[in-house]
Amino acid sequence: MAEESITLRPVTEDDHEFLLDLYKSSRGDDLRGLGWSEERIGEFLEMQYEAHRNFFNHDHPGAEDQIVLSEGTPVGHLTIDTRADEIRLVDVALVAASRNRGIGTLLIQELQAQSAAARCPLRLQVIRFNRAVGLFERLGFRRTSETGTHFQMEWLPK
Repeated sequence: MAEESITLRPVTEDDHEFLLDLYKSSRGDDLRGLGWSEERIGEFLEMQYEAHRNFFNHDHPGAEDQIVLSEGTPVGHLTIDTRADEIRLVDVALVAASRNRGIGTLLIQELQAQSAAARCPLRLQVIRFNRAVGLFERLGFRRTSETGTHFQMEWLPK
């Protein structure tokens, strides 16, 4: 994967369907294990997506909401909330075909460079069973706290 082929652009109203499909693709497998029908899973994930967006809009009103592009084609979503005392990775997701290709690593390393330049921590929250936990740990994040469902993680610049 060539670094220069990955770009970001702001989310627009036209991205709603892409973002909904991306959300569903990154969470549907967990529900299939419950034996739910595809229709029920789809309806549930649509409700969860709206709750997810409302939560982020309320808790991170100044966050940069961006579409990840590979050679101009949307392949993911990235939301960053830059504050005086931290950079917070609010959300990152990639379409299935773009996972395990180095795109997530590239995005996180860019955020680490921004964190180092700003001399502030890079923080995130991730669902404990999310496959990205291993990626974050490989990139030097450490767990700072946990709940029954999530890990709080942090990367500190040297």
